[in-house]
Amino acid sequence: LDRRLYRKSFIFDRDLLEYRKNQAAEKRRPKDERDLLNKVKVFARMQTREDFDQFSMGMLNEHALRQRIKQLQEWRRNGITTLEDGAQYEVERSQRLSRRATTQRDSVHLLERLQKIVASRTIRDSASEAAAQKQNSRKPASIVDIESADGIELLSGPEKDLCSRLRLFPRPYLAAKEVLLAEYARVGCLKRRQACELVKIDSTKARWIYDFFVETGWIKPPVREDGDAAAVSIDGPMPVYLAALDTREQPVVKSEF
Repeated sequence: LDRRLYRKSFIFDRDLLEYRKNQAAEKRRPKDERDLLNKVKVFARMQTREDFDQFSMGMLNEHALRQRIKQLQEWRRNGITTLEDGAQYEVERSQRLSRRATTQRDSVHLLERLQKIVASRTIRDSASEAAAQKQNSRKPASIVDIESADGIELLSGPEKDLCSRLRLFPRPYLAAKEVLLAEYARVGCLKRRQACELVKIDSTKARWIYDFFVETGWIKPPVREDGDAAAVSIDGPMPVYLAALDTREQPVVKSEF
């Protein structure tokens, strides 16, 4: 009971029930002063309220004097001899610290942006390398051996070479040939666009077949207004998959029918 009574009187004597008021007063103090007061609170039980308040104030004054002495020593090391120069030094020092913090923050942001850029470039380069490796890993198109195909005996030498390069078997070629020649005999002239529409095969192959027929003289292109036949260039650039073929280097794939 005596200990409980002592604690109760201690709380009322030091106004510890005013918790919010005391907490607000502590928050207004600098951090170093709050830390110092928290360390000396253990001596409050050994002293009266007046003695503890005087002791706390003495500790705070000592702390302030030590901080002031440390500041003056720093000024003297930097060649400052007057209070006005010291005040200017403190202003410039705070500005330097502020700029340094801003620079560090900007450096962190810049580093993060650079890391993102490097990561995106790495991903893009990896995707490009993967696509290039996939493209290089594809086997080039090879010339098809049609010597054993059905209807090969109906083709001439140039027609066999054309079908081999176009990877077109004799029967579809003969069907396209029959349709184109019949239409030319009926109309008297035939455009390349009309040939592509009549032949039910790839349009690129149809154009090369049409140019081959014009080259051999089986079909004549329509005559222009000036009386000259429309120019047909079978010697122009071949399609990509045909230009990549070389009968001297590419393997021949045999087909069984």
